[in-house]
Amino acid sequence: MLRTAYEGQLKCVAEAYPSLRIFPDNDGMWLLAKSSVIPSLQREATFLVALPYRPGIGPRTWGFWADAGSYGWIGPRHTNFQDGSVCAFSPTDRVWFDGDDLRTLLDLYSVWAARHLHLEVFGRWPGKQYGLNDADPRVQAYYRLRECKDHELCGCGSETRRYAECCKPSDQQLDIIVGASLFLRHVPGGFSTRRPPQSVVEFVEGRSEIPRMADVHPTLAHVIF
Repeated sequence: MLRTAYEGQLKCVAEAYPSLRIFPDNDGMWLLAKSSVIPSLQREATFLVALPYRPGIGPRTWGFWADAGSYGWIGPRHTNFQDGSVCAFSPTDRVWFDGDDLRTLLDLYSVWAARHLHLEVFGRWPGKQYGLNDADPRVQAYYRLRECKDHELCGCGSETRRYAECCKPSDQQLDIIVGASLFLRHVPGGFSTRRPPQSVVEFVEGRSEIPRMADVHPTLAHVIF
């Protein structure tokens, strides 16, 4: 069972992430952990992880910069639509699965935060980019035009080619109005939905109790038990 697997790891996780706090939930456990990301950085990354016990659902995590007692959401690049949660890796990357080492999961989130720092300082995302799942090619093209910068790796998933020399020339042939319409059908609400639930923000800021996991984990909310 995932519950047994996760609970058996908590001591080791707390040794790696001493700030770790654990909150029980009817559907799993919440983890609240801080990461320095880079030594001597003047701010920390805070991760709130919804960790369901039901297999196949996967964690949902939100990242915030903590600086002098204030919190700022880390995003919107490489966050999920509808809830602004962390998009640190794809299942096809095969770097972490349900029941795996939670330290590895938090390490992946720390690397994701470090990439956001790189984006902030140098103006480009370092590393592989991802497209949308099961989307029409026109939707993918519209997404890349909106999301990818010329000097970043292409959003088609290429690990070697920059967007400007890969898919951008063909993407620019897209009828933007058609692309935008199809994109909004695939992603209701569009780019504006990449923001964390208010209940998550209020908890991280210390203004409320931790939310029910089923209220903020989009997959869990639609599972019939």
